[in-house]
Amino acid sequence: MENLMLTIDLSNRSYEIEQIPQEVLRKYIGARGLGSYLLYRSVPAKADPFGEENHLIFTAGPANGTDFYYSSKTNINTKSPLTGVYLYSISSGILSHQIRKAGFWAVDIKGVADSPTYLKVENQKVQFRDAGPLWGMETAKAQQSMLEGASPKTTATVGIGPAGEKLIRYAGLFCDGFLYRCFGRGGAGSVMGSKKLKGMVVTGDREVKIADPERVEAIKKEVAHRLKTDMKGWADKWRRYETGSGLGALNEMGILPTRNWQTGQFEGWRGIDKSTAPMGWPEKGSRPCGPYCPTPGCREVQVSEGAYKGARSDIEYETIYAFGASCGVDQMAPIIAAGQICDEFGIDTMSAGLTIGFAMECFEKGLIDKTVTDGIDLRFGNHDAMIKVLRKITRQEGFGKQLAEGTRRLSGQIKGSGDFAIHAKGMELGGYECRGLNAQALQFAIDNRGGCHKGYGLSARQEAADNTRLDIAGKGKQVRQTGIDQILIDSTPVCSFSSRVINGPLLKDALNAMHGETFSDKDLEDVGMRVMCQERLFNMREGMTRADDTLPARLLKEPKPDGPTAGAVVPLEELKDDYYRAMGYDPSTGNPPDSLLAALGVLM
Repeated sequence: MENLMLTIDLSNRSYEIEQIPQEVLRKYIGARGLGSYLLYRSVPAKADPFGEENHLIFTAGPANGTDFYYSSKTNINTKSPLTGVYLYSISSGILSHQIRKAGFWAVDIKGVADSPTYLKVENQKVQFRDAGPLWGMETAKAQQSMLEGASPKTTATVGIGPAGEKLIRYAGLFCDGFLYRCFGRGGAGSVMGSKKLKGMVVTGDREVKIADPERVEAIKKEVAHRLKTDMKGWADKWRRYETGSGLGALNEMGILPTRNWQTGQFEGWRGIDKSTAPMGWPEKGSRPCGPYCPTPGCREVQVSEGAYKGARSDIEYETIYAFGASCGVDQMAPIIAAGQICDEFGIDTMSAGLTIGFAMECFEKGLIDKTVTDGIDLRFGNHDAMIKVLRKITRQEGFGKQLAEGTRRLSGQIKGSGDFAIHAKGMELGGYECRGLNAQALQFAIDNRGGCHKGYGLSARQEAADNTRLDIAGKGKQVRQTGIDQILIDSTPVCSFSSRVINGPLLKDALNAMHGETFSDKDLEDVGMRVMCQERLFNMREGMTRADDTLPARLLKEPKPDGPTAGAVVPLEELKDDYYRAMGYDPSTGNPPDSLLAALGVLM
């Protein structure tokens, strides 16, 4: 199959197909890696995220279009309207499978339509459809309409809800209709909305050929064996709770961010952990993230009684953290309700919940009052208030308009709140209290898309378990390695959680078997480094330097009040020095020098 990319120009309703050089796929593999190169090539410095110059680039990888385990992942790249810098985001679902079956490794969307539009991509033909009747529809219903009766098992959908249309800066892109699979972080949904694009339908019937199908089948058998033997305990628990349990361990380790990161322990954790909360609600059965997943753990639950009766959603840890511990809410029902609102209107649960938690602290400190919050008593633990302001965000009403701008911009409007505005580069932090987790703190600070908890691998649980959490020396090397590992996972792409059963050597074998290359360990290390540098280059053009690799003052100056590392703050400058040395970056700027870019063969 040819290595093709589809470029769609909404401004003049045209499209073209071009060849991706084999050198690019060897250097960047696919998905996240390929997207980093295409975004740098396509979007100029200082481009307006909501302007014609910004692109939405969907990228697939060598595992997509095959039946390889855990391969139902798609990457998207754009310039973020939340952070103003580089963004990649990954969603589950069948989109990438259909992109490959339509004949492409990437679909690049540019320009702005003159009226609401959706796209229908069928093999190598594109139709521009009127989305006027769909404008204002919630995410899943709009996708159902775009299907026009086609099967959602063989036709992929992706689109936005009203939040994307209204340019809420952390609006997400949602896939697979009522499964609500999501490109959540960074506001890609509002980029789609700015282009007057409601969504896209993709289907193809081409065979995706792989170089060594017999080896791929052997690897699949090895994965299945591991899941039935040494990984059986993990697999069984994962199928039941996915990421929604284990809060007790996080709480004991003091790394469960609570009440806008004032503490790392939450006394109400049992009420919001899937394994301990009094669920007792009808479950709609397993909802796999996509096909070819041998350990599906997602399941929708529905609230059967009380103020939130009828609310239903498929919640996981980051949503529980954002609307639960971070807002001081110790009940599952309002978190389920919040998840449903975010799914239907199309916004990132993490940025929404963290921004509300930040506003709660401002309210309790007297920095804002009811004249600002439209009469709402916005205090920690007040789940009714949380839901009310969340609805105001989705409707762009009153205080909701300010909350819709995210924590960084809201903090700029509230005097005296900057020290506890929990974000990095404008993106709200993932759910791991990092005072006393030095590798995780470093990752939050240096990640090219902002306060992401796993863009460079998730260090938190590892360093908490092996008692290296307070070390400084070696943390740069650790983050470099976990970053390389994560980029290879995201570029194949396979599910991050598959690393428990598809280890590095097995992933290398799978890549070689699918890609038709002979990647060595050094080759793959260079791929990871190359992608990290490529992502950093995008931000360098935006003027970012070492000073932008930072964290909220709360984490740098305010000693942690509880847990095993009580009294800790993040020694960030020392950690950054260690990281820049490990990467070979210029320690004064925090950026890769020309000599490193040349040695890695980064494409400029």
